[in-house]
Amino acid sequence: MADSFPATDPQTEEAIQQFVREWGRMSSSWGINRTMAQIHGLLLCTGRPFTVDELMAELHISRGNASMNLRDLMDWGIIRRYREPGDRKDLYVSHGDVWSIFARVVRERKRREIDPTVAAIRECIDLLPEAGAEPVQDVRDRLGALLEVFGIVDRIFNDIFESDQALHAAIQTLREDYAPTETNEEAGS
Repeated sequence: MADSFPATDPQTEEAIQQFVREWGRMSSSWGINRTMAQIHGLLLCTGRPFTVDELMAELHISRGNASMNLRDLMDWGIIRRYREPGDRKDLYVSHGDVWSIFARVVRERKRREIDPTVAAIRECIDLLPEAGAEPVQDVRDRLGALLEVFGIVDRIFNDIFESDQALHAAIQTLREDYAPTETNEEAGS
């Protein structure tokens, strides 16, 4: 990454590299493509736009890998592509509000993972006989309990992540509720 940040000191450069590596490592444990996360980490951490060629050079990835992952990041709504007037190269930049990025990722994960799981559980319940022996009712009760858990998660999701406005209101409330007070600060002294 040394060539991309000529005005950046070596310590800052190392911090950026370490963040990009860690963002990729951490996200892969969440089931997100490591390269996709590293691209996002670089764009997020630096706050500056990159061309595909710069991303390829920085992360040592192929054009196809870069293009595919940039497209996915745009589909998730956490980066955007634009062109400078008179320039033919596309530039990619991360959205700057990390809370909005987080909310978009949560919304996308819910859409891709939780919603289909809820639909599958409902289908399983529909397959069960209406009346039956104890094992049938036991399965129905257990699957119903899972739907209840997912219903609560859905309610929390809707209260907090339904819109950026709802998210920012929830964050503000939490900041106020957990703001340090003189008593908390004195207790730590």
